[in-house]
Amino acid sequence: MVASTDIKFYVHTNNNAPQLQNAYGSMINVLDACLINGIQIGVVNSLTAVGNTVTATFGAAHNLMQYQVIKITGANQPEFNGEHRILSIPDTSSFTFELAAAPSVSTVTGTISASLPPLGWEKPFSNSNPSGGGRAAYRSLNLLLPSRPFLRVVDELDPAYTATYAKYAKVGIVEDMTDIDTMLGVQAPFDNAAPNKNWVGTGSGASAINGWAKWYYAGISNPNNNTNDNLNNGYFSDSSSPENGNRKYLIIGNSEIFYLFSQIGINSAGFTVYGFGAFDDNFNLSRHFLASHLFYRAANWTDVSGQGRAGANGLTTSEYTGLILINRPLDLSATHTTASLKQLTDYPGRDAFVNKLDILGQVQYSDCNLFSQSCFIGTLPLYKWAFQQKQFSNFNTFLDENDIYMALTLNLRRPPYGGLGEAIIKIGSL
Repeated sequence: MVASTDIKFYVHTNNNAPQLQNAYGSMINVLDACLINGIQIGVVNSLTAVGNTVTATFGAAHNLMQYQVIKITGANQPEFNGEHRILSIPDTSSFTFELAAAPSVSTVTGTISASLPPLGWEKPFSNSNPSGGGRAAYRSLNLLLPSRPFLRVVDELDPAYTATYAKYAKVGIVEDMTDIDTMLGVQAPFDNAAPNKNWVGTGSGASAINGWAKWYYAGISNPNNNTNDNLNNGYFSDSSSPENGNRKYLIIGNSEIFYLFSQIGINSAGFTVYGFGAFDDNFNLSRHFLASHLFYRAANWTDVSGQGRAGANGLTTSEYTGLILINRPLDLSATHTTASLKQLTDYPGRDAFVNKLDILGQVQYSDCNLFSQSCFIGTLPLYKWAFQQKQFSNFNTFLDENDIYMALTLNLRRPPYGGLGEAIIKIGSL
């Protein structure tokens, strides 16, 4: 059976991948590449088949990862063109994939190129800011979804904010839009008394308040150089100037949902996790979630989790990381709605909870369940929570039956349970 290609992922080390930098527009550039445009990898020197296994060879390092989905174009033999999941990487300049059946030729002809295809979303509205960055609205192209709200992203310098401060995109769910600045229906988060609370900054300098739901992409590394990066190991604020340089990231998703794992400080020990999309709704109400930092504070607030520390399960709320739900039958006009992400256990990252992998011989993880006011409302697709603090290194993959999973180290918010934790993400199936 040929591996499925519906779930795709992208990493900062891929050839020609845009980078999360200390510069406005970085977030939109990355989202455009992964959701809308794809990423060009390079010219393929040769495609050769043995049976139904195909080897692609490049003239230089391709910087791809095992199990990424690659798109081949330009082959004169059409059975080679299309999307394929990388099954192995024999060396830095080659990879293999499988066809459904043995092809008509063993050596392919044509002018062949390879790219990382996008997740297949749309970007119907956008603008650019002459000073850098801009605004963009994204939504799923899956017309079978009962609702398709927009993810609105504002990734530009707000007049109230200072250019040398931490960089983040202001994000929110919008039910409908007619242009980039005309929003209709319900929003989340939303405050009826201050409709622009999430989008327009107030004040100035270090006392400026700029946004409510935020996706950080350039903050400072822990000032005490502590590897845990948790709140007890050095407070810092948005008004601290981030280091220049590229941040590590991974985006993974499909046509309905995606997650962004980003390393906000150059020397952060783990990743922050953000996300948007339709979740597996227990009540069939077609709800969407937005995982973000969620706080409305001045730039000099020294308890800001600019490192992107999450809670005990990697996406939990409190004031630091928000899960925002949009649901048309609910009244979101007066206030925003938040809900916690919880597990069957309170702190699954603690070593004392479950024996280690080398003892049990198998990975211990569970679904990431969504609760609203103590009521179970659904499950996050693709996202699992590991019961051990660190079973794997970043980007390590493993198979569970026919499903492929990747491990990622997360910055957790609160000690003594936190410091570091681990998410297990489904990246495909064989």
